[in-house]
Amino acid sequence: MFDFFQKKQKLDPDLKAGDRHYRAFIGPPDKYDLVSAMQFNLLTKYGLREKHKLLDIGCGSLRGGRLFIIYLLENKYYGVEPEKWLVDDGIYHELGNQIIKQKKPKFLYTESFDFAAFNTRFDFALAQSIFTHASASQIHTCLKNLSYVSNDNFKFLASFIEGDENYEGDEWVYPRCVTYQFEYLNDIANTYGFVCHKLDEHHPNNHTWLLIEKKT
Repeated sequence: MFDFFQKKQKLDPDLKAGDRHYRAFIGPPDKYDLVSAMQFNLLTKYGLREKHKLLDIGCGSLRGGRLFIIYLLENKYYGVEPEKWLVDDGIYHELGNQIIKQKKPKFLYTESFDFAAFNTRFDFALAQSIFTHASASQIHTCLKNLSYVSNDNFKFLASFIEGDENYEGDEWVYPRCVTYQFEYLNDIANTYGFVCHKLDEHHPNNHTWLLIEKKT
């Protein structure tokens, strides 16, 4: 019954962020468990409950998803990820197919932020270390598309790296990170009917957390 717990790979101490391993490709592998717990604690602190629909943008190898999928009721977790192998490895090594069959999470494998493809509306969304690599045009697309699929009391938690300059390129940058000013991101959010709040929440990789809500 619990054989899936035996599938976890022994972590190579030489692995570094960006290496092709399900725990390393998405960030520092030695912080996989810590960042997992942080995401879960943060969202439940800001109101996520088992009844809510959660959109996990860039869900990767289910670092946070392994906790959210178990916690949420069935058909409540939705993950978007361009690298399907990451999700497959996360399921195999961290969850097991029995949990997937029970909770029925939905996945979309795309780079386009095409959230409408799920044909539902969301109460919460999460973007852990997405704005840290995204171009401004990608952030625009993300927030515009979220505006079409969000419920009235929608909350979006997103991390970014605050800096004096705004990344001006058009490409996704990885594994390096990019910086933005808070005011710049807030202006983008305002364009699509949202407002940003900068949170005083610790992040082990020195990101800054945003709470993005609909304007009232």
